[in-house]
Amino acid sequence: MRSKLRSTFMTVMLGVALAEGAALAETPKESAEASVRAVAPGSASAVRWSEELSTGEGTGELVRTRDGLLFEPYAVMRRPEGQLSLTGLYTFPARRLEQPVDTIRPVLQTKALLGTGVEVDVRVRTESGAWTEWRTSSAGEAVRLPRAGTEVQVRLALLADEHGRGPVVHEVALEGTLEGGPEADAQPLAALTYRIYATREGLVGGTTANGHVIKSYDRFVALPSRRALASNGGSEYQVRVCYPVTGKCTTASVWDVGPWNTKDDYWNPSSVREMWKDLPQGKPESQAAYQDGYNGGLDQFGRRPANPAGIDLADGTFWTDLGMSNNDWVNVTYLWTSGGGTTTGLIIDSNNTSNDTTKGYIQLAGTSWTSSTNVAGYYGSGYYASATAAVSEPATFWFYLPAAATKTIDAWWTSASDRSTTAPFIVWNASGTQLATVKVNQQLNGGRWNTLGTWSFTAGWNKVQLSRWTTAGYYVIADAIQVR
Repeated sequence: MRSKLRSTFMTVMLGVALAEGAALAETPKESAEASVRAVAPGSASAVRWSEELSTGEGTGELVRTRDGLLFEPYAVMRRPEGQLSLTGLYTFPARRLEQPVDTIRPVLQTKALLGTGVEVDVRVRTESGAWTEWRTSSAGEAVRLPRAGTEVQVRLALLADEHGRGPVVHEVALEGTLEGGPEADAQPLAALTYRIYATREGLVGGTTANGHVIKSYDRFVALPSRRALASNGGSEYQVRVCYPVTGKCTTASVWDVGPWNTKDDYWNPSSVREMWKDLPQGKPESQAAYQDGYNGGLDQFGRRPANPAGIDLADGTFWTDLGMSNNDWVNVTYLWTSGGGTTTGLIIDSNNTSNDTTKGYIQLAGTSWTSSTNVAGYYGSGYYASATAAVSEPATFWFYLPAAATKTIDAWWTSASDRSTTAPFIVWNASGTQLATVKVNQQLNGGRWNTLGTWSFTAGWNKVQLSRWTTAGYYVIADAIQVR
């Protein structure tokens, strides 16, 4: 009898075909055992470890059996542009290693039918606290990370065939080394921006690639590569989308993979881009196929794209935040491309419709807080501003912790010359104890996460308040906080 994993796994449709190199060599038509090792461990300085299959979090129908982790997506909902093949993602907790590494070699013990397989995605946390993009090991080869670091995270991509038969993973072992030399890719000084055709995703009630269940007027985007796929509820990879027709902009996290292609990280230079390396940087393959007949006018899976889309927008992002009524061209800034990504955390936005209010919400005191989008760089759909005065009347960001924990708090604001240079953030635990008051200069560092500090919080509803009580003649900005 199969026993289900302790975590509750959500069903996901992710139209990813891994024909361009599975984590296994081709196996016989019937099942066969496979042990994959890219390079035998030869360095005394190598760091070796194994991931416990019971500790990860997954999407899709992943079942724990006596043999290992099995993926069999019989009831997976497929996107309209999805593939016959289906992929489930299984992410292990981040791990801190004894020494920095920049190269990872996976060692998998698996059982797979022809047409199924496993890929291994790896990312590393940079000194700034942000995660690099995921890098993929196919056919068990070593994967070079964009940066060297001591904290890494591993994700499995398990591919099932059109009959819903997937592989079994028995064991996941890895070896990390520091190879040195130039870093895999250099980051630009500013985040990259490209003009991209956007379509509305919709699919309310469906499940995204990272396991998020889509709700009405949801806010997220999909990009055609899982290299920039954030965790469920996470903000590691975000885009800033601006629609010239309405003049509106919004910031949203990447929670799904699509449209059309699934290995088209078109924002990367050709030296890094996973496929279609001969296309100009910033041009999606679907756009080249639709407009120029590139690849015979077909996408990655041999289909003829119905539009040149390179980004999908959830309904709330599409209709509410940008004011779009039809698919159209937008300007997209890929915020992580200059190191602007963030760590995974709970985000409490200034717009409660964007929050899971069972986990966090904003509460305003008094009548002086005004909703605004006047200054660019805000998180989500806007922010609140209030004039400084000799009265607190705070904007309170509440967040719930089921158990006591040490957490780091980040704040996001828009910067301008009329902002306070001593905006007071007051941190409280759920027991009512004031932990700190942190005064920040909101004339600087707008449009990004800024760390306020790290504290030990108690179980229950903790809070971070932004008070108005500071030097008069300025504004304080309540936009969003992140708890990580």
